[in-house]
Amino acid sequence: MTRRTRLLLCALESRYAPGGFDPVPQLAGPGDGVAVKAAMNVAPVISDFRAIVGPNGQVTFTGRVSDDTPVAGYVVRITGPGVDLSAIVLRDGTFSVTTVVNGSTDVTVAAHTTDSGGLKSDPAYTTFLPSG
Repeated sequence: MTRRTRLLLCALESRYAPGGFDPVPQLAGPGDGVAVKAAMNVAPVISDFRAIVGPNGQVTFTGRVSDDTPVAGYVVRITGPGVDLSAIVLRDGTFSVTTVVNGSTDVTVAAHTTDSGGLKSDPAYTTFLPSG
């Protein structure tokens, strides 16, 4: 009778690592003894963020969210002078929300979102001149 030994790698908390040593987390492969890199969570990215100005002060904010996990249902927060909105990201990664913004000078707004792992995107900015 032959006994098989299975070796496992356990990641230690960073306080157990010697100073200056930052190893890439490793996971044992599926029974083949090959170590593979652990998946790392990456912050979501907002791209193509823009404001489309319509009549009577209407402004539609659109954009796209990408991440290392499915983005459907993510909430994009859009804030700036006179603007505080939320948009829900669709399955294809796009979002769109319309509001009314009054003013006679350029308005800059920022959009940001947070992924399911708690990582926040860098803000995306757009500037527009409200109509009306």
